[in-house]
Amino acid sequence: MPDLGSRSRNLLSRRLLWSGAFCGWLFCSLAAWWVAEHSAARIDREARSAALARVEVAAEAVQQNMLRLLEAVHGLYDLAQTRQNLVAEHRGTMAVMLEQHLASVAEAGRFGLLQVGVIGADGWLAWSSVPGWDRVYLGDREHFTVHLNRPPALFVSKPLVGRASGRWSVQFTRPLQSLTGGFGGVVVVSIDPLKLSEDLALLRKGTEGSSLLLREDGGVLAYSHDVGPLLGKSLGAKSALFQLHSARPAGSFETVSIIDGRPKFVGFRKLAEAPIIVCAAMDVESEMAATAFVAPSLRVAAAAFAALLLATMALGLLWLDRRRALRDLKRARRENEAAMQRLSQSDRMEALGRLAGGIAHDFNNILQAVLGGTKLISRRSKDAAQVERLARMITEAAERGASVSRRLLTFARRAELHATPVQVGELLAGLHEILSHTLGPSVQVRLSIAPDLPPALLDRGQLETVLINLAVNARDAMEPMGGGQLTLAVSMDTLAAARAQAAGLRSGPYLRLEVADTGIGMDAATLGRAMEPFFTTKPKGKGTGLGLAMAKGFAEQSGGMLVIDSQPRRGTIVRLWLPVPEIPVPEVPVPKVPASGPAPGAPLTGQGDVAEDPAEAPAETPTGRLLLVDDEASLRETLAACLREQGHAVLEAESGVAALAQLSAARHIDILVTDLAMPGMDGLALLDAVRQRLPALPALLFTGFAGDASVAAFTDAARSGPFAVLRKPASPDAVIAQVGVLLAASRVHGPQQDRRQEKACDA
Repeated sequence: MPDLGSRSRNLLSRRLLWSGAFCGWLFCSLAAWWVAEHSAARIDREARSAALARVEVAAEAVQQNMLRLLEAVHGLYDLAQTRQNLVAEHRGTMAVMLEQHLASVAEAGRFGLLQVGVIGADGWLAWSSVPGWDRVYLGDREHFTVHLNRPPALFVSKPLVGRASGRWSVQFTRPLQSLTGGFGGVVVVSIDPLKLSEDLALLRKGTEGSSLLLREDGGVLAYSHDVGPLLGKSLGAKSALFQLHSARPAGSFETVSIIDGRPKFVGFRKLAEAPIIVCAAMDVESEMAATAFVAPSLRVAAAAFAALLLATMALGLLWLDRRRALRDLKRARRENEAAMQRLSQSDRMEALGRLAGGIAHDFNNILQAVLGGTKLISRRSKDAAQVERLARMITEAAERGASVSRRLLTFARRAELHATPVQVGELLAGLHEILSHTLGPSVQVRLSIAPDLPPALLDRGQLETVLINLAVNARDAMEPMGGGQLTLAVSMDTLAAARAQAAGLRSGPYLRLEVADTGIGMDAATLGRAMEPFFTTKPKGKGTGLGLAMAKGFAEQSGGMLVIDSQPRRGTIVRLWLPVPEIPVPEVPVPKVPASGPAPGAPLTGQGDVAEDPAEAPAETPTGRLLLVDDEASLRETLAACLREQGHAVLEAESGVAALAQLSAARHIDILVTDLAMPGMDGLALLDAVRQRLPALPALLFTGFAGDASVAAFTDAARSGPFAVLRKPASPDAVIAQVGVLLAASRVHGPQQDRRQEKACDA
C-alpha cells in the first residue's frame, strides 16, 4: 500500500510538472507569435499606405499632363469656332488664315495631335487640317450624333479609325454655334492614342508602374505599355474602379488588374474638364518587396524561440518518460494495429453508408414525385391540362431515376453497349464544321474521304469524342508554329494475315482513320510513352495524360488498333484501324443521337433490311403479333397495354421458358420483344432459341446495362435478322417506334417470311 501511495503521488507530481511546463511554453510561444504578427501587420499597413500615397501622386501627375492637353484642345475649339463665324460672315481671307494656323498646329503633332476638322450641321466633313482631305459623311459617327441631343459639352470618343485620316484616333469633339445661336456643326480634334500612350510611358519612365486613360464607360483611350490589343476595348463598368469613381472624384485602392491579372495599387482621378478618368498603377509585389522579408523573418524568429524553449523543456522532461515509454511500447503497438483494422473497416462501412444514403435520397425524391403525381392524376382525371402537366412531371422524375441508375452503373464500372452502324465518312463531314469553328482561324481543317465506304459497327459518341480529343491535341501541337493544317482522312485498308497476326487482329478489311497535323511533333522518347495513362505530351499543367490512352482503348475495344507516327518539327499522324463487318450492315432509320451519347430509350444497336432513307418509311406504323417477355409483371403489363393501344396483338410471358411455350402454341409471331437480363434464360439465349424455330424473326431487346454480353454476341444477333436494343428506361413512344421500324424491315422480304414462320410453327 505505501508503494501504491508513493506511485500515485509521483504520478500526480509528474503530471503537474508536465502541465505547468506545457502551459508556460504555450504562453511564451503565443506571446512571441503575437508580437511577431502584430509587428509584421503594422509594418505591412505602413508600407501599403505609403504605396497608395505614391500612386495617388503618380495619378495627379498624369492628371496635370492631361489638363495641358485639354487646354490645347480648348484653344483649338475656340479657333475653330472663330473660323466658323468668319466663314458664316463671308470673311474668307481671315478664315483661310485661321485654317492655315490650325493646319500648322496639327502638323506639329504636339500631344499626338493628328488633325483638326469641322463637321457641318448636315453630317459631312466641311474642313480638315489633313492635306488633300476628301469630303466624307460623318453623320453616323457617335461623336457627331451625341451632340444632337445633349447640351454643349466636351465629348471623347472610343478609339476608332478616322475616315479622313485613316489612322487610329481618339476624337475630342464639341458642338459649334451658328451666328443665330443654333447648331452649326461639330469641331473634331483627333488625338493619336499610340502617341498619347508613348507620352504616358515617358511620364512613368524609370518606374515600374503604368498609366491608363479611360472613358467614363470604361473604354481604353491610352496605356503606357502595349496599347494595341486594348484599342477599342472596354474594361467593364463593374470593377472596383468604377464603383469608387462614381462616389468620389479621386482616390486609391488595391485590386487585381484586369489587364495582366496581377495585384496592383491603383490611384485615380476624374477630370472635371472632360469625361476622362486617369489612372496610375504600381505592382504590389514590386512595391512591397522592400518589406516582404519582415513578416517571414519575424515568424521564423518566433518559431525558433518556441522551438528552443520546447527543446529545453523536452530535455528536462525526457528522462521522466523513458521508462514508461519502453514499458508501454509493445502495448501501444498492439493497440495501434487493432485501431488500424477498426479504422479500415469503419472507412468501408462509411463509404457504403454514404453510397446507400445518396441512392436512397435520390430515389425517395423520385418516388415522391411519381406517387404525388399519380395521386393528383386520380383526383383530377377530368382536367386534361392538369393530367398532361402531371404526366410530364412523372416522366421527368422517371428520367431523373434513369440518370441515377447510369451513375450507379458508372460507379460499378459496368460498361454499356452503344454500338451502332456508323458511316464514318458522314461523321467526319459533320465534325468538319464544328472543328473549323472550335480550333480557331490559325488551324485549317481538311477532309479526305474515300468514296463508297461501308458502315462500321462501333460507338458513335465515343468515336466523336476520340476525334475531337485528337483534334484538340493537334491544335495544341500547332500553336507554337503559329497554326497549321489538320487533316482528317478515312479510307479502306486490308490487313494481310502476317500483319494482322503481329497486331493481334483478324485479317481482312478495315477502315483506316488518320488525324494528321503539321505541329511540333514528338521525339522518340515522348512517342514511346505517349499512350501511357497519365503521361501527357503537353506542357505541365495543361494536359491530363488520358486522351491518347482513351483513344487507344477505344480502338482496341472496337476490335482495331491505334498507331502514332511522329517526328520533331514534322508533325504527327495518328492512325486508327476500325474493323468492317464481314456482312454488310445497313443502317436502321432510328432517332438521331447527340454526340455526347444516346439518351435513355434511344436504340443502341440496330440491324435489318430496311430503307436507308427515313423518308421512304411507311406513313403509318405497321402492326403485328408480338411476343412480349419480361420478368417484371408491372413493366410487362404497362408495355403490353401501350402496344395494344397501337393495334398490336400481344402475347405475354414472364420468362424464357414460358415464352417458348407461348411460341409453340401460337400459329404466327411477327416480332419478339424481350428483356435482356432475366433469371435462367436471358434475352439473347431466348432470341437464339426462337430463331431456330423462326429464322430471321425481328427482335427488340431491353437492357439496363450490357452485363457480360459481348459485342460479338450482339453482332451475331444482328446478322441473323432485324434487331435492335433499347436502353432502359425507354418511353412507350420509343418502343412503339422501334417496333414499327423492325416490322417494316421484316416485311421488305415479302410474304415468304410469313409462310416460313407458319411452317416452322406447324413443325
